[in-house]
Amino acid sequence: MAWVRRRFTAAGQASLACLVASAVWGVDTNQSMAYQAFTFLCALLGLCWAWARLAVPRVRLLRLLPRFATAGETLAYRVRVENRGTRTLRGLAFREEPADPRPTYAAFRAAEDPDDARFLWLDRWTGYSRWRRLIQAHGVAADEAAVPDVAPGASVVVEARLTARSRGRAMLPSCSAVAADPLGLAAAAGGESSPDSLLVLPKRYPVPRLDLAGSRRYQPGGVTLAASVGESQEFVGLRDYRPGDPPRRIHWRSWAKTGRPIVKEHQDEYFVRHALALDTFGAPGEVFEEAVSVAASFACSTLTQDSLLDLLFVATQEICVTAGRGQGGAERLLEVLATVEPSREAGFSALAASVLRRRAALSGCVVVLLSLDPERRAFIGKLRATGLPVVALWVVPRGAAWARESGVVGIEVGRAAEGLAGLR
Repeated sequence: MAWVRRRFTAAGQASLACLVASAVWGVDTNQSMAYQAFTFLCALLGLCWAWARLAVPRVRLLRLLPRFATAGETLAYRVRVENRGTRTLRGLAFREEPADPRPTYAAFRAAEDPDDARFLWLDRWTGYSRWRRLIQAHGVAADEAAVPDVAPGASVVVEARLTARSRGRAMLPSCSAVAADPLGLAAAAGGESSPDSLLVLPKRYPVPRLDLAGSRRYQPGGVTLAASVGESQEFVGLRDYRPGDPPRRIHWRSWAKTGRPIVKEHQDEYFVRHALALDTFGAPGEVFEEAVSVAASFACSTLTQDSLLDLLFVATQEICVTAGRGQGGAERLLEVLATVEPSREAGFSALAASVLRRRAALSGCVVVLLSLDPERRAFIGKLRATGLPVVALWVVPRGAAWARESGVVGIEVGRAAEGLAGLR
């Protein structure tokens, strides 16, 4: 079907369907006249196909992509179309040629069963629903965009749209300009283009302002470029005045001695620091993807605006990425979360040890869990026993029966926005 969609327009696909139907009904030429329709359609589609192949446009295509896209959201970007032929091009359409969305055999075998139990037996026999869900959940969906007339040697800029179905690195191997025959049945694609890629960030949800009532903590060495208004500072020394230094930092006695303005230099030592711990110890699937989206939602919240936020998880090794207050914005955390994968190298104890080791410097902690076994319950208990404010979130499968836990907020897959909206 993909081959047919690339080479025939909607009218051409309808003609192909009529061609197949006439071939079936016209097998017996003594009983039906449908064979005449079959002959006519064969000749018509063959001529249109030959005409379209002779009219392949000579163009050069250059995508002007933004830095990021977001999973599930439509992205608008621009494409420069340059006519390298000797005739004016009319009636062209721009088309993305995305990478093959078909999953590998290993991914197909590891895919989850369908949500609807009525079709579970059918899926186990044929695997069709799993196959279709994997194709629809990955890759890129793009619409064709009309291209205005392009004179020889000229170029135009076209606005195109695509939707990345999943987070990660979306590959865009090629694109083309499509020309149809005069009857609009067959289409021929051509053009020079180069492969591109686009980093797709996780889906995010609104998060209310959380009151993690933790106090400022001592941070050995301070933080470079951290904002200092209203927080304790460590005196480092004196230096010459630089344009933009606040007058309150001027050291008047040194100015009087040297005859040039001297300011006091401080280093931040006490400020608010939170941790965002993501549980990566689980099988890939919609539960893990929802957990990543929940973590990304907190990465974009006020936690990175008013304080430092450490994103902690374990991949092949322990990862800690810091954002906020001069250490980079939320984009830094989202770039990391866009490519995070489930961990198979270690157990949950590695993440627990990483968070507990940083406990003395933390003012609060948000933990996103994939399950709630005794080990994870014990970890939450240890954090709270130290007096650290903790927000524990447990991502549960769609439609699964789960028992509510004291002090743990359940986030059901598909209803994450509702679950996060209820946080206080």
